[in-house]
Amino acid sequence: MGKCLIMCAGEFSPIAMDRQEDDFVIAADNGLTYLTRMGVVPDFIIGDYDSLEEEGRQVLREFEQSRPDCVLRLPVEKDDTDTMAAVRVGLERGYTTFTLYAALGGRLDHTLANIQTLNFIRAHGAKGYIMDASCMMFVIRDETRNFAPGFQGSFSLFALDGKLTGVTLRGMKYEVTDAVITNDYPIGVSNRIEGDRPASVTVEHGSALCYVAW
Repeated sequence: MGKCLIMCAGEFSPIAMDRQEDDFVIAADNGLTYLTRMGVVPDFIIGDYDSLEEEGRQVLREFEQSRPDCVLRLPVEKDDTDTMAAVRVGLERGYTTFTLYAALGGRLDHTLANIQTLNFIRAHGAKGYIMDASCMMFVIRDETRNFAPGFQGSFSLFALDGKLTGVTLRGMKYEVTDAVITNDYPIGVSNRIEGDRPASVTVEHGSALCYVAW
């Protein structure tokens, strides 16, 4: 099965979507406008459409007429954000890898909500990534993640739980072994993946947000 790609309604910067034939593309609210500008036709559209620009509204009307089963209108007053609702659709369809675009910038509360959504995705046994033109974020939980050989970039690690134990960083400027990191002190900021040796991050117990920039 492919990936679930979700175009959110945050600050938009043109970025190439790594879309494969078996990927499932969801437009969350004004993410539909962004996809339209990119020339990408979504497989599913969801949202309360309170932020949808006219360019996207025209496409929405066309979808509601020709493919009504691919459109879901949500109430404005609801518990889930539009992005969270889109993630639930992907999980229900069995997807285990999610990439969120346009999930940063704009309103800070929505940016924080999207980071929490990454944590939700990981807690439900899937992997999620927020992708931007210059950075990527993902959540790890009781696991090790390896970086591609030769990759170079800045790296930061933040505790989402109260305490992370068994934190080990390899292939970075500042390496640690079996460290403890808490969520009340940002000691994990501004490390660097050197690219001259294999790099990895391990958290034996707890959930952590990883931020990678290039």
